[in-house]
Formats: sequence, C-alpha cells, structure tokens
Amino acid sequence: MPTPPGRRQRRAGGLSDALGRADIAAEFLRRNRTYRAEYTQMQQRIASGAVAKNAAESAFARRWGLSFRHGAR
Repeated sequence: MPTPPGRRQRRAGGLSDALGRADIAAEFLRRNRTYRAEYTQMQQRIASGAVAKNAAESAFARRWGLSFRHGAR
C-alpha cells in the first residue's frame, strides 16, 4: 500500500530535523551487536580487575571512534 504524499513529506523533514549526527550515531551503536558485546566484555574485564578502567575505556573509545566534548551532558 503506497504511503500518502503528505506523510512521506512529514517523515523526511521530521527525521532530519529531530535527530542530529550524535543521535544517529548513538542509535547505530545501541543497535550494533558487536559494540554491545565488546562493551559488556570491557565492563567484565574492568570488574574483574584484568584492566584499569581508564585504559580500557580509552581503548574502547578509540576502537569505536567515540569522542566526548568537555562539559557535554
């Protein structure tokens, strides 16, 4: 069943207006099974004392291309 033209227009404009790059990237990672598995593994290694928290988080961020602005909420 085809989508009515008005609905198609709202969808296209609303998505780009509502979501920024950071939102889209966060949603991509949230749905990425490999990312979630590696995050869980990193947390387990930190909890067991196998790695230092700062070192593990820094390596994880580099691997996944994550960066955080200072003062971001």
